[in-house]
Amino acid sequence: MGSNPTPCTIMHPKKQIDKLSNDQENPRLIGTEFMSQTYSFSRFIYLDTWVFSKLINEPKRIRSLFDFLTRHDLCIAVSRALLLELSDALHQHADLNTLLTMLPSTLIKASETILDEEVKSYPNRRTDTLLLWPLNVELGKQTITKWLSLDELKKGRRQQQLDAKKMKQRLDSVKSNFPPPKSGNYTREQAKEFAWRITVQWLASTHPKFLQELDKDALVLKADIFLSVQLYAYYVYYKYYLDNREPKKLSDFGDLFHLPYLPYCTLAILERDMSNILNKIKSHYKVLDGVEVKNVDFFEDRKQDVRAHTMEEFWHP
Repeated sequence: MGSNPTPCTIMHPKKQIDKLSNDQENPRLIGTEFMSQTYSFSRFIYLDTWVFSKLINEPKRIRSLFDFLTRHDLCIAVSRALLLELSDALHQHADLNTLLTMLPSTLIKASETILDEEVKSYPNRRTDTLLLWPLNVELGKQTITKWLSLDELKKGRRQQQLDAKKMKQRLDSVKSNFPPPKSGNYTREQAKEFAWRITVQWLASTHPKFLQELDKDALVLKADIFLSVQLYAYYVYYKYYLDNREPKKLSDFGDLFHLPYLPYCTLAILERDMSNILNKIKSHYKVLDGVEVKNVDFFEDRKQDVRAHTMEEFWHP
């Protein structure tokens, strides 16, 4: 059984947040008056890196987001993949530090840890928390600014980019191993088989003993338990097989690094193309059950969300 974190009360800089309603300048920590708010740190929102830039460049939006997060007990999930990408935005490090310590935010577990927990919970679904470390405890410090400048993170970013290149090369080589039907066109009906194969191959690489035990007992793998891998597989299939697209830039593969966390979030706000693909997957498979996926129009469409007091009112105003 998984464990849920104990609800935590954090202090927000009230003057700073109120100031965002009127101030056009980028947010900075000001004043010493605080307001308390309790979060369960069990409901997560995953934001695209583009969203962070938008919040920094248009700080008025932060107030609305803050109200939404506190009303619905949501905290921003910050993954290693996200930190690696944000480390490139050198001129925004200080603002990111302010943003992530001011809004309810937390570091979340690595994708490898999530997969370990999926294996451990098998044949049941993983129920462990994503929570690793609440970032709000760093309020008033420059901890995140320092993290984003670490040599280790820079090396990690370079490795991430190299891995993206390898993904492109692998895609080119493995397509022939999963051919389309006689019509010459891939079909949606093939997606589940593709996802099963990818999951088996992945586990054979990362958890060979686990698969050996299953084989010994003549059991068939319940691949849909491994949401972190399944979503990756469905996404690759829908984008590069079913839609027959060719990757235009490395960042297309960079999107794949964010997928393992999404099945365990409540809401994800992503760039338009990625959200469209994920919603197609969601409409046919259970890999994103309980997760709302929105594109960057979220901020345009919900400017008046301060009036919504329930999740139902938010999704259907």
